[in-house]
Amino acid sequence: MKEIPEDNDAKKFPALLKRIFSRHGIRNAELADVLGVTSQYVSKFLCGISMPNRTQMNKILEYLTSRHIPVDLRRQLISGYVEDKTGFFYEIADLEFNAKDQWEKKLLTDFRLLSQDARKDVLGYISKILIDSL
Repeated sequence: MKEIPEDNDAKKFPALLKRIFSRHGIRNAELADVLGVTSQYVSKFLCGISMPNRTQMNKILEYLTSRHIPVDLRRQLISGYVEDKTGFFYEIADLEFNAKDQWEKKLLTDFRLLSQDARKDVLGYISKILIDSL
């Protein structure tokens, strides 16, 4: 578990998780049941004392998806998680770049053919893969 500096701003994982809990009526005990931990352990995430590991983060994302938490909030949470784990700012949404090779060109071309909802789903899958690689 990574210790988090005390200076947590609203873009970081603990603040984002608190906001999701508050807006959607999620209790610590609910997430604790999903993760197989105590509600006090979940409280440490919310206070910024510790961070979930990759497996726990994937379970959190699956749970939030099952609760129909909007994809933009889940993406913000993932961004905050990656930033807190790596120290690098990482914004999943609104990435713009040019294709560097044939694979990226194909990916971009195919991505642009998708509906808005399908694009959000694809970004969610990509986010999960990135978290798994940490």
